[in-house]
Amino acid sequence: MTTRSLTGVRKPALSLAASILAAVFVAGCVSPAATGAGAGSSSAPGQTDQPGATPTAASTEGFYLRVWQSQALAPQYTFSWLPAVTIADGHYINGMVAIPMIYPGPLYVGLSSSPISSAGIDAIVAEARADGLLGAKSDFSKGLLPGAISAHIELVVGGVTHELEGLLPTGPSPATVTPGTPEAFDAFWTKLSSLDIWLADDLGPSAPYQPTSVAVMLTKPTDAPSGMTAQIKPWPLSITFAKFGSAAGPNRCGVVTGADLAALLPVVQAGNALTRFTDSTGASMSLNVRVLVPGEAGPCA
Repeated sequence: MTTRSLTGVRKPALSLAASILAAVFVAGCVSPAATGAGAGSSSAPGQTDQPGATPTAASTEGFYLRVWQSQALAPQYTFSWLPAVTIADGHYINGMVAIPMIYPGPLYVGLSSSPISSAGIDAIVAEARADGLLGAKSDFSKGLLPGAISAHIELVVGGVTHELEGLLPTGPSPATVTPGTPEAFDAFWTKLSSLDIWLADDLGPSAPYQPTSVAVMLTKPTDAPSGMTAQIKPWPLSITFAKFGSAAGPNRCGVVTGADLAALLPVVQAGNALTRFTDSTGASMSLNVRVLVPGEAGPCA
């Protein structure tokens, strides 16, 4: 376990087994509102102006949670792996979204956000404590096999960060577990990954998550299948492709924020997986675009 003070906060295929595990992890539904999330809200990121499970400062101050998976692959292969659950500033950001089964699929998929009550946050902390996950032990992996997918939980309670790791659970958790064991980690992970069910009464209305940053990966232009024509759109940022971000394998990857994000979001929301972008030099690229959540370093690191 590491501790610190909280100061704020596509193309070679994976193996079939890894793809199945990833699909199980990210299973969920995308609401129309989430898919069309954009910039321009007057609220803080992820917040809504709707009444609901309004958190209190006493329970939410300094609390942070992020749940995600990783695998020892180059960044371009795991670029789209979103954190399944993020709780920051009293709001639950749901990253378990499913891409609509259409072709070409959307270029941008938005997330949703719901306020979470202080009772809901208290329940998460109580469960972590009961499972023996807030102590000195942080590795619950039982040893990683080559190609295995790791499960990660970052939990900040009382100013202390608990960085937990295990194997990605692939089956139901036993009815009872011994605290501080890999089985206890699995049980906690399973509850977090079904937070909408576990803490349904502690969540307020869902609304589109308003990102303050997105990661963009520039890739070789995607070829349109026979009978289809790729959209051609101008690259909305002043920086050219050659200078954007940094190298990520054969591609380039960078983070877009501020005024650039406001210019980029409407364009990528109107695009699809076959859309090509042309910069001021005439260079043409395809994009992969992914929302970044609070506290996340991002897939370009």
